[in-house]
Formats: sequence, structure tokens, C-alpha cells
Amino acid sequence: MPASVRIRRGAPDDVPLVQRLAHAIWHAHYPSMLSAAQIDYMLARGYCDAALMPFATDPARGLALAEQGQRAVGFAAWYPPGDAATMKLDKLYVLPAWHRRGVGRALIEHVAGAARAAGCRTLVLNVNRNNAGAVQAYERCGFAIREAADFPIGDGFVMEDYVMARPLA
Repeated sequence: MPASVRIRRGAPDDVPLVQRLAHAIWHAHYPSMLSAAQIDYMLARGYCDAALMPFATDPARGLALAEQGQRAVGFAAWYPPGDAATMKLDKLYVLPAWHRRGVGRALIEHVAGAARAAGCRTLVLNVNRNNAGAVQAYERCGFAIREAADFPIGDGFVMEDYVMARPLA
């Protein structure tokens, strides 16, 4: 990770910033994989105040921002999915100009540390099966594909994902 980038815990006041980052990143990254309608639907569902606020307020969940100076360049969010031994990396996004600079890895390691502190042995995530660059990046960070699965999310949209897992030994 570049020395000038730091990771910090997100707070409720950071929710609008995360929403702006998500909007910019998704509209730059996903048009080759998802329709504009699905992008907008998923952003409205997953990045509304009600969806994001628990990551910033619930001690069992987490929100982290990667910052370069006063500028946020990425974020991650995680939660325990119900299995005490598992933590789910639910969101991990970095501005395209900051890809391949160690920011995503630093966020993953931050989440892995939080998961270990919570007593978890496995970190899991979902990634779009057509997002080859992200799949490769996750593999370089110790994740392996556990399964391919389709997740209907409403309005006729389906997430066609890989479920990936990383042991936290």
C-alpha cells in the first residue's frame, strides 16, 4: 500500500461519502458486466442510508475507508453472516485510478484483522463471475472460489457470482 494511504474506521457521517464513491466506481467499472438499470437498482438497494448505516454503527459489523490525504480512494464493509466462524466481506471498492496500488489488499487485510479479532476462521465474499480482474486480485490475496451461484435480487435482476473464501489462520 502506498505510504500516503491510511485505513480508518468509517462513521455514520461517512455514509454520504461512501454513497458517492460507490456511484462513481460502479458507473465506471460495471457497464461491461451489468445493465445501467441493474447498476442503479443495486446502488439504490445496497447503498441507501438504511443499508449502509448498520456498517457504521453496529459493533459486529464494520466500515473502513482508505484515504490519501483528505481524499477517500476506497472503502470496505463487512458483517458476520450468522456463522460464528465466518465474516463476510460485503463491499470492497477502490477508485479506478488507485487500482493495482495495494489499496484493495490493505482494505482486505484490515477486514481480515477485524474478522480474526471477532474469532472468525474464514473470510468470504461474492464477486461477479464476469469480473475477471477482481477474481484474480482476490486469488492473489488468498481467496479461492468455493462455488458459482446465482442470487435473484428482485425486479428480475440476478447476481451471477462466485462465492470465494479465504482461511484466516
